[in-house]
Amino acid sequence: MTGRHRPAFRALFALGLPVALSGCDLMGVACADQLALSVVVEVRDAADGMPAARGATGVSVHESGVLTDLYATGDLGLNGNWASELPGRHTILVRKPGYLLNVVHADVDADRCHVEAETVEARIARDPRAVPEHPVSFVEGPDVGDWRPAGAEVRVRGDTLEMAGVAPSECAELRMVAFRSGDGLHAQVEPSDVTLDSCDGSRRFEARFTLPQ
Repeated sequence: MTGRHRPAFRALFALGLPVALSGCDLMGVACADQLALSVVVEVRDAADGMPAARGATGVSVHESGVLTDLYATGDLGLNGNWASELPGRHTILVRKPGYLLNVVHADVDADRCHVEAETVEARIARDPRAVPEHPVSFVEGPDVGDWRPAGAEVRVRGDTLEMAGVAPSECAELRMVAFRSGDGLHAQVEPSDVTLDSCDGSRRFEARFTLPQ
């Protein structure tokens, strides 16, 4: 593997909703219990301006170093499973297979009770070098019996990249979406449009890719 870059891997999965906080009363002002969002990202295709959040993932890096994963909530928006309210500077990295990395910034203000959610736009451009990459094999199932956050182990065996883990399925079959650009591979597992008759929230998967020579 000398001189060879190992492919990058990122998984896209729904992570749930923000948790609730206990109520508060600041200087006679009643504060709502719900945790406020810090940042909402609207993702559009740079070429035509059409919504392009579906299939995209992101991470918000707060000036304090706190990281918050972002996930698609529809065709336009990326939201996060915010563990706390984070006023201040956020650097947001947005990725989508077949597109170039996009970086935007958000400055989040705080009011008496909560932060004021900042909405920013990320216009992602297609990677002119990216070509679709199909796995040598992709196997999914069985269900694991409950909802679990995304997780995968990545191993290199000779000229093969192996990925195995668990992905929330949203009661749909899983699919692998991957693009190769130069000597890099961007691959992610996401729910497909094929629904399941029954499900338990998360499914196992295994995938294998041939590494670039």
